[in-house]
Amino acid sequence: MNDTTKIVHPDDTPFGKVHIKRQAQRKVRCIEVPEWGTKTNPLRLYAYPLTTGEVMALEGQYPTNTEQNVMQMIRQCLDSNGDQYFSLLDKTALMNEPSELIGRVALELNGELTTFTKELKKNKG
Repeated sequence: MNDTTKIVHPDDTPFGKVHIKRQAQRKVRCIEVPEWGTKTNPLRLYAYPLTTGEVMALEGQYPTNTEQNVMQMIRQCLDSNGDQYFSLLDKTALMNEPSELIGRVALELNGELTTFTKELKKNKG
């Protein structure tokens, strides 16, 4: 490298500028879990979509998909104030919840269940 070579900060590249804008516009999802609330007031969890890096940090780290889903919930779920809802201290309790419930919440965290339900309704209508 010579003295005239300018080092460009990644945020100043065209991709970096768009990436920063997209990150600021990420929309939070609200996931209702009636099993963990009351009939009239289900528990509401909030979550931002995972980045590719966050997904890579989770994948392949755990022996089962259920444990991976639990760890995703611990990592991703927020309360209405934007604070972490679960901690590692909740892992054992979450691992003892029905796998269908954990799987459904994980699908909703990933945005897959909502999309699937909307498509299903469109196809029936």
